[in-house]
Amino acid sequence: MKKKVLIIVPFEKIYPPTNGGMQRFFHIIHQLAKYTELTLITKQERDEFLRAKKDYPAIENITVFSTKDTRRPKDIFNVFPQKLQNALRYRWYKKNIKGPAEGNYLDYYPVVKDLLQREKFDTVVLESPATLNAVSLIRKYDKKVRIIFDAHNVNTNLDAAFLEKKEISKARYIKTRKTESRLYKIVDGLLACSKKDKDDFDRLNNGKLTISIIPNGVTVNGKLYDAGVRSDKPDNILFCAYLSTNPNSEGLSWFYHSIWPMVRRAFPQLKLVVLGSGKLPTGMNALLHDPTLDFTGRVEDVKPYYNQSAISIVPLKTGSGTRLKILEAMSFGLPVVSTSQGAEGIDYTDGVNIMIADEEKLFAGSIIGLLKAKEQRLVLQKNARQLVESKYDWNIIGQELRQFINQVN
Repeated sequence: MKKKVLIIVPFEKIYPPTNGGMQRFFHIIHQLAKYTELTLITKQERDEFLRAKKDYPAIENITVFSTKDTRRPKDIFNVFPQKLQNALRYRWYKKNIKGPAEGNYLDYYPVVKDLLQREKFDTVVLESPATLNAVSLIRKYDKKVRIIFDAHNVNTNLDAAFLEKKEISKARYIKTRKTESRLYKIVDGLLACSKKDKDDFDRLNNGKLTISIIPNGVTVNGKLYDAGVRSDKPDNILFCAYLSTNPNSEGLSWFYHSIWPMVRRAFPQLKLVVLGSGKLPTGMNALLHDPTLDFTGRVEDVKPYYNQSAISIVPLKTGSGTRLKILEAMSFGLPVVSTSQGAEGIDYTDGVNIMIADEEKLFAGSIIGLLKAKEQRLVLQKNARQLVESKYDWNIIGQELRQFINQVN
């Protein structure tokens, strides 16, 4: 008999996915839908969400509830202005007078409550730290259900980096660390993107939390995608990222100012294609007017951009998780040059299936060397393809996810 699984994702715009985190989410539910009886709660319009079936066919098997289809309750709080209503209702639901009202909780509270009163689930998967406040509600109606948290990052590490740059308050860092260091008290299991993330969560929770590594992955095509058609004199290199996140915008800034001039001196006609949605910080707007950079924005099909480029770069200096864009590039037969931080979480071998460089001259030298040596590029992309086929195909990862859910239950 299939396990009954409920998954809560507290975002309004998740399909089409605009970043690696949302792509991970869709692949996870696509795999879960093959092996479990899956119910999903989302803030996105139900019909809009179900458009994902064309990309993730198993979603056809999912029972989907949208918070948009549930009206806010009529109760004694309706007599107050909306903001005060939310604050009072949140405290009533949580039975706690402390803390600000959390809008996501108010949206999914009636849906979760109704479902748990009508049905029994074996497992509940929480897709974001914003859903951890649902645990008490879930436990109220089902004390035996197993709760799993899907951790896309170790946010304590991210906030530590932001704190060092004085981009966040110390209070926020302390709050994040406190939350992640008591996960063992809150949930029954955690999905980590990489071994490093698993080790960090282990340390934060004193080894008391059950953790499985469920890395990001790719859907591997039947053959190496058009690798042979690339020009001997390539015109483009590629940076694929959601630009609104600090690690990606900072990485692009570092590459542009410290590395790109060296590469351009060796290859004056070369262009950097920046593929992905999101907005750069205001201080980086000058890059948008540089003719050597081509910002595509969000595109419907990434394949032509991979196929028209010689190398994919991942110049990240901060962040955690597993770099989906590295795996995607590898699956399309595109050689990758990355920092060690950018490739964190991937079981790579430097110089065999990826080029790793943390210093500006080495990073530029790796790009220049690959652009000059087609044979080296072909060997690198062949080895990279073998890596994703053996370890990062979502069908393989799906089996690991299935085993973990059975283990936790």
